[in-house]
Amino acid sequence: MAGACSGFLPEAKNFPYNSVNPNPNPKHMKTMQTHKHLATKLVAAGAAILLTAGLVGAVFAADKSAAKGKSVELKLDGSLTVVLDAARNGLPAKTKLMATAPFAEYYLTPVVDGIKRRKDLSWQEAAWASEEEDSTHGIEVHLGQPQRGGRFQVTWAYDTNGDEKVRWWVSRDYVIQVKEKAGDEWQTVADVKNNQSVVSSHPLPETAYSFVRIYQLAGGGHPSRPNLMWVGQVEVVD
Repeated sequence: MAGACSGFLPEAKNFPYNSVNPNPNPKHMKTMQTHKHLATKLVAAGAAILLTAGLVGAVFAADKSAAKGKSVELKLDGSLTVVLDAARNGLPAKTKLMATAPFAEYYLTPVVDGIKRRKDLSWQEAAWASEEEDSTHGIEVHLGQPQRGGRFQVTWAYDTNGDEKVRWWVSRDYVIQVKEKAGDEWQTVADVKNNQSVVSSHPLPETAYSFVRIYQLAGGGHPSRPNLMWVGQVEVVD
């Protein structure tokens, strides 16, 4: 759709509407086993050893701390930065969005294009998709000015491409956090497990916040592709 990119300041990468990709959809691309995947298997094996050694409580305590997210650091890909030159999706002008590394040829622009009917859009116009790795994926929103209240709303990606059944690719396990200043500690406002909603909406605090982020815990995506995070829109609504 030609109008999908209007209303944005220039991005570090152009949005390639005319690029040719024989397999544009994440669920039809095979991922190769990387050293990272091998390391994950080794960690799992180590956890099993700890379990038999009677140290499972320490492992669970570490996992619980990670779920709360205060120490989670998102590895943001600066080349995907999007800056709004006008208010959109409940976000003020000059709002900056960043995300972790994307799946091949996916960009962040679609998540704030303001288009409500996502089903009419092509795959590149319809959503942002993370890289498919067993790690934490997410989107960070810098509002540029304090806000109070409202709800942070996420519409998950809808896909009809390929031979699989039509489905909404919802993230099951994710965390939403806010903070007022760049140097502040993130505060968790939602820690969701086993989400089934295609549109997820969570209240934001009445105290001032200038930063919002949502991240998917490792393996917390759709059951068919648990290491993929796939987002159609993010908004702040009343």
